[in-house]
Amino acid sequence: MSDADRSSLEIKILLKNLDPSKPSIKHKDRLRRLNKFRNYVTAKPPPEFYDDDYSLLLLGSESPTATEDEDMDAMNLYGLLRAAGCPSTDHKDALKRSARPAISLLRYLCLEFDVSSDGKAKTKRSSSPPLPILGELNGFASAFCALNVPQLRLAKFDVHVGKGDANEGRSRGGSKEDACYLLALVLARHTDTDQETPKPIKLQDLLPAPASQAEFETWLGQNVSPDVRRAIKENGSSGVGGGDRNASSFLQAALNARVSVVDEEEEGDDEDVLGAFGKKKSSSSQRKGSSATTAGGAGQGTFNSRSAGGGNPNGPAFDPNGKPTRWSDTQMASEKRDRLGGAIFIEEEREKAIAERKRAEEAKQRLIGRDPLGIRTKQFDLREIDANRSYLIQQLLHELEAEIQAELALASEAGVEKVNWLEAQRQAILTLVESKKTNTGGEGDEQSLVLPSILPTSPDFDPILFLTLAHRDTSYKELFDSTSRLSRKTDTQVERLQSLVRDNFELFIKCSEGIDVFAENESKSGGHDNAMEKLNHRFQKLDELAEACSEEARKSFKPLLDNANEVRKVQSALAVLQRVAPLMQVPGLMRQHIENASFSSVVKAYRKVLVIDKDHSDVDLLRYVRIKAGEAAQDARHDLELILADESSSASSLLDAVRDLGELLELLEQDRDHRGGTSKETNVPGTPRSRGQSGRTTKAGTFTIDRHVICVRDYSPALGCLLLQTTHFRSLVEKAIANAETSTERLFRGEGPDSSNSEMKPDNDDKRNSDAAENSSSSQRSRDKRWKYETLDTRVSATARAVSLAKNWLPRLIQIGMATQEAEKRRVVRLSRKSSKDSTGATDDNNDENNVLSASYVFNSMVRPSLMLLVQHAAFCSLGCANQGSKYRLDATFGKTSPEKLRTLLQSPLPPTQTAKCALELAELAETIQESNESMFSIRLLDEDGEESKSAYSSPLEGCYKLASDAITMIERRVCIYSFDACARKCAMSASGSGTFDGDSLLQCVQKLSDLTLPDKCTSEVEKGCVLVVQKICEGLTNYVKDRSDAARLRVVAECADALNTTIVDVVREVSYLTNDQSDRLESNLSEIISGLEGEMFDVFLESVKQSVASYASLGLIESDDKSESGKMEEATPFPPYLAGSFLAIVRCRAQVERALREATVRRSEGMTYQFLALQTASDGVVQNICHELRAKLNIIPPSKADTYSIHVLFLINTLKKYLSDEILSLAADTKRMLVTKASAGGRKTGNLLGDGPEGLTALENLERLGRVYVMCLGD
Repeated sequence: MSDADRSSLEIKILLKNLDPSKPSIKHKDRLRRLNKFRNYVTAKPPPEFYDDDYSLLLLGSESPTATEDEDMDAMNLYGLLRAAGCPSTDHKDALKRSARPAISLLRYLCLEFDVSSDGKAKTKRSSSPPLPILGELNGFASAFCALNVPQLRLAKFDVHVGKGDANEGRSRGGSKEDACYLLALVLARHTDTDQETPKPIKLQDLLPAPASQAEFETWLGQNVSPDVRRAIKENGSSGVGGGDRNASSFLQAALNARVSVVDEEEEGDDEDVLGAFGKKKSSSSQRKGSSATTAGGAGQGTFNSRSAGGGNPNGPAFDPNGKPTRWSDTQMASEKRDRLGGAIFIEEEREKAIAERKRAEEAKQRLIGRDPLGIRTKQFDLREIDANRSYLIQQLLHELEAEIQAELALASEAGVEKVNWLEAQRQAILTLVESKKTNTGGEGDEQSLVLPSILPTSPDFDPILFLTLAHRDTSYKELFDSTSRLSRKTDTQVERLQSLVRDNFELFIKCSEGIDVFAENESKSGGHDNAMEKLNHRFQKLDELAEACSEEARKSFKPLLDNANEVRKVQSALAVLQRVAPLMQVPGLMRQHIENASFSSVVKAYRKVLVIDKDHSDVDLLRYVRIKAGEAAQDARHDLELILADESSSASSLLDAVRDLGELLELLEQDRDHRGGTSKETNVPGTPRSRGQSGRTTKAGTFTIDRHVICVRDYSPALGCLLLQTTHFRSLVEKAIANAETSTERLFRGEGPDSSNSEMKPDNDDKRNSDAAENSSSSQRSRDKRWKYETLDTRVSATARAVSLAKNWLPRLIQIGMATQEAEKRRVVRLSRKSSKDSTGATDDNNDENNVLSASYVFNSMVRPSLMLLVQHAAFCSLGCANQGSKYRLDATFGKTSPEKLRTLLQSPLPPTQTAKCALELAELAETIQESNESMFSIRLLDEDGEESKSAYSSPLEGCYKLASDAITMIERRVCIYSFDACARKCAMSASGSGTFDGDSLLQCVQKLSDLTLPDKCTSEVEKGCVLVVQKICEGLTNYVKDRSDAARLRVVAECADALNTTIVDVVREVSYLTNDQSDRLESNLSEIISGLEGEMFDVFLESVKQSVASYASLGLIESDDKSESGKMEEATPFPPYLAGSFLAIVRCRAQVERALREATVRRSEGMTYQFLALQTASDGVVQNICHELRAKLNIIPPSKADTYSIHVLFLINTLKKYLSDEILSLAADTKRMLVTKASAGGRKTGNLLGDGPEGLTALENLERLGRVYVMCLGD
């Protein structure tokens, strides 16, 4: 079976087990199947899938794959979307518990299941980086995004978003996070059914409730990138006035650009009085007050919106008489702005026209290269053929000559028709070439002959040459069809041109009339030259008039212009100060952001002041601002370093601090490079706060953590953070072990348990004096043994603390390590670029330490030993010692020098309850280490190019995970042993006391073990435990039947039969689910034990039946004298007493068996019902006893009695023939024959005494009539 075929089979098995309508499928079955499928798709290398499997997994029987496949018509496949939105039957407006893992699996398949070329998953789920919603979609995501709205609604996203994550794993509201990720994916990437054409949908289609929409919007703003939010917003608004809105926004942007340019031209005379900036920027108030002018008639002025006081902060721009005081408010300035604005608009339109013509020309060139007939489409360029047409003609002639020679060599008696046809083609081509060549040179110049073009757009286009070169091998039918299509296109173009003229006929008429008017005016004026002369004369007059007006205006308005010049200078200074105002506020804003711990805003604010040249600026105020901003940056750097060194900081805060500190250091590095500095601490402004708490005694950025001194400024921010947090983790591990040892020794000395937050280390003096303390307090410990129980509880608490430590710190260190790895890649790339630019190859000396340390080195040398010690500590606290016969070795992490009694208690196994608690803790520890181990594949050593090493990689956490797995295996085996031992005791008591086979307790015990993490490694313990429980039950049932009657034995037989038919089957099925079908001999072992007890008890009962029926089958006293007279009918007698007693014994036996075992219960060893076996034993016993007694008393039986007894034996044979064995039937037949022989020897005929007439009854019929009631009781 191929990988893809197995994937199809796995999908079908999963969908069959998701159907909630099947009562046999429980929640655990669905959950187990979902987990198995998730384990299947997360395997390495990932499995392959057919394209049809994607929709089949999502929709099940409703998918096109299932509807078109006849084999799946009879299957009821419950799609993953329906499973994710399956409603609860017992809770209103809620989902089934399996909906949460179903939608989680769907999110993983759509957003995380993707395979690269090397077989490794591209994307790993992480809490910090966003999932690739806008990246390349895998097959599951493409199929999911191509579903329509009714199909998407099957997942019940409104319930997941509105009620999800209400109570963690027990929630019936689903998973909000998974649903939101899927919603973001489908809203950003929804397509049509072809999986290519975008087809946006609205949020309201999937989340109709406003509350759910608000929840999703809140989640969207916190968890996805701005690009994803922008894509969702654009898809949500597409098709709703999009074109008009885009056009209006384009016009508004053009208008703003035009107004800003006009304002700059208008204020071009203003000076930058401070001289600190080379380019001015128009303020927002000036842009808002741009020239909105209204032109009046003659003698009216121009009104500017800023003149009314809306845009001028210094007062009105007009005097009391209404005359303008600034040049920019005059009518001429307004007209100048209008002219400039018009020129700018015309220039923009001209550039647009040029770009449009360029695009049209490019499109035309692409169309020229295509085949106009549309026959040849792939890898065809007509321009290339046209450029090489002479060469192609020559090549064609050579090919024809070669074919002619080949045909001549193969010519036979059939003739040379093909040769003649090829020669005719060659001559036609030569004639065509000679007739089409054009002489472009001198006379007799052969090299100047040029063939016509084959491009349809060329003036010298030749269709025959085009067909010869481009379509020589094309059939006539293809040429005819293509020319028909071309004709239809031409006709369509003509029709479109006619429609264009028809629609714009009035415009054509007006243009024609205008042309006629211009032509008439030109003829009346005497020609074009006279009109130009008059026009130039008018222009000269206008220029002279404008120059005179300008000179007069300068004389009249000189005071006004001087005043306006001064006003402009003041306004320019105010404008510059207004522009500088944001820079002046930067130091204060940076302090505020530092107090609010908003360091990203600090970096943004500090980036603004870097435009100020502190060393060369002539403005003292700006230099002061720059210095204060630098001091604030150093304080921010110090605070960020404190965050990196804080063990209580969350992972997100640490990552944000690393990012902000990196950006801040880059800005400081740029500042130092700009000043020409060479050292990190040279000319860097600082404050007492930024120099650290130690002042001058310690280097800034130095932290001491349990005797480990680390200077974070010697490393990159990410690497420094990783070193600090790793040191904290190492210190916490050591403290956890020391606290456990201290607590146990305190309890042993009788001082009480130590506090949970204590950090006191073990005292060597206390260890040396522990033996003396043991002797002095022995009497107290003999009275109070609580210290042992408290010590065991301390071990459980120490295990929980160790697991909590790993769960909290490992993901944090992994995230910081990944950030360090990315920073290391950027550093290597930056150094390589710098080395390529610098011919000497010099590098920064500050990076020497970074070349030694890396994230991989830190995890190998620091994290791995500490984590290994922590796992050993957790395993020792929870296990104490290795299992008997186990190959694993368990080392003690503390208590090696403790007293013997304490050391023995520490190295002993925990009780069952505490072992179960520690098993759960160790399972969480192993899961945490496994997730971290998988993430470690992205943290590898880098090569010289900054790429991850492609050699075989071994994760530093692999040994820790193996140790954790071994510890889980040992403790889960203990859990199995303890569980089955308790179950065996309980079932044995129930069996010996009430005689019941408590198989339900065994079944529940096996089902409780489904929470095991590694059940396949506990197969032996599970099988042995089941066998132990069944053995104890059988022993209890054996004790129950002692000194009891046959009813007790039948009860035991009934319990064993029920167990064999029902309970054992269920137990074996659950064990096979638990151990992945590794328990092959369990059913046979259990059946053998139970069948042995059942056979023993039933055989004893049958023996008792034989003994009891023997007493009822006695003939009694037989008279030896024959008193009957010949020929006289003997009076009718009642039913014989011994027969009545025998039948009553048989009926009693039947009633006992039927009451205990029911009528249809089958004995598995013989394949017959217990009732039949009991009746057979009783019947054989009755007939056997009667026959033996008749044989023994045959000599004293008179002939008349012999005749009667023979009838009785015949009646027994006919009545009990169904139950009698062959041996007893033979015995009864022989006995009857003996009786008949004796009756005949006495001269009597059988049965004649009772009458053989037609109206009388024979003896046999009389017996059958009298014994009818007994026969009916037998059920016949």
